[in-house]
Amino acid sequence: MRRCMPWCRLVCGGSRLLREDANTRSEPTTGSSSFKQAVEEKLEKESQELGRVACYPHRSMTRPVMLVPTSQILSPLFMSSLMDLKQLATNLHCLSFSAPKAHWDAAVMLIKSNPDEVEYEVWVNPSVPGYDDRNAVAPMYGMWENCISCGTATAWVVRPQRITCRGYNEHGREKVQVLDGMRARCLMHELDHLMGKTIFHQTMGPEFVVSSVAMAQRHLWPANFPSAEAYVTIPGQFFDYVQNTTVIPPGMEWWYAQNMRNEFGNERIEP
Repeated sequence: MRRCMPWCRLVCGGSRLLREDANTRSEPTTGSSSFKQAVEEKLEKESQELGRVACYPHRSMTRPVMLVPTSQILSPLFMSSLMDLKQLATNLHCLSFSAPKAHWDAAVMLIKSNPDEVEYEVWVNPSVPGYDDRNAVAPMYGMWENCISCGTATAWVVRPQRITCRGYNEHGREKVQVLDGMRARCLMHELDHLMGKTIFHQTMGPEFVVSSVAMAQRHLWPANFPSAEAYVTIPGQFFDYVQNTTVIPPGMEWWYAQNMRNEFGNERIEP
């Protein structure tokens, strides 16, 4: 996920740059040449890193990846590839990232619970049986998702609120964890890529895919387009199909309050 979502990636990256620059000077420097140079260098570096990302429908984004033999998880080659993957995800300020996006044919993903976390959580050979079953009776969240490998498209995707994932950590130890909130959402998003899928495959139909420009012009959308739930949910929020209302992703309340501006507010769909 782009920081798997532009609203997170850009805000997070920009605010981090401002904080770092503010920590090095005792007075405002947003108009100084050094600040402008830092921004230009940051944008140039990010542009170069974007050139390394596989974009759909690249071959690596349209086929399942290979599982990593557990005997190779601690090998020098695997550790080197994992370090490169972490560095690329960090430079792009991604909330989650997976090996296929970096042209690496391996079942490896990196996730965070919120943009302010420094270290990525590593999953190798993750498995969540039935996570994309649209007929499941599990409680669901809807969300506008985008992806660094899918250009400027944003898609409405409905996923389970809570999942149980089995896999390995970067040290080759097996782990089984229950995930919810943004952490679960990011893991399922990256799991799609490991299966050769994208948000285009997981959305409910073509009308549920919009451009970033259209997303910025939601005030011009017809009422209840493309659905009542999607219409009232702004980027960065979940729509809780159990409570029938929008909610802030669990675990991101503080970050959301600091960085987001409610446009529709929390709205409940009346029957």
